[in-house]
Amino acid sequence: MNGNWDSAAVKSVFYTGLLLLLGMATLLVDDLPSPMEMVGLFTGFALLSAFYLTFSLLGWLVIGLPVHWLCSRYTQGHLVYYAFLPGTFLLLTLLYNGPWLLPGCAFAQACLFHFHLNSR
Repeated sequence: MNGNWDSAAVKSVFYTGLLLLLGMATLLVDDLPSPMEMVGLFTGFALLSAFYLTFSLLGWLVIGLPVHWLCSRYTQGHLVYYAFLPGTFLLLTLLYNGPWLLPGCAFAQACLFHFHLNSR
C-alpha cells in the first residue's frame, strides 16, 4: 500500500461526518428548538455520530482497505477504481428510491480518501 493511507482514511471519515452533521444542523436553522428539545437534539447527534463512526470503521475494514490494496497493487490507483463500488450503490439507491445516506457517505469518503492519498 502506497501513500499515507491511514491518515487519509481518518481524514475522509472525519470530513464526511462533519459535512453530514453540518448538513443536519442547517435543517434546524429556521426552527430553533426549545431548551428541552435541545437535549433530544444533542442525544440524536451523539447517536448519529456513534453509528456513523461504527459503520465507517466496519466499512473501511471490510471493504475500503481491501479495495485500496487491490487498487494500489493491480491498477494505477485512479479515482474511478476507488469510487466505482460506492458510486454503483449510490446510483442503485437513487434509481429505486432507497436510502441514499450511507452510500452517499461511502462515496464521499472514497473520493476524499483518494484526494488525501494523492495530495502532496
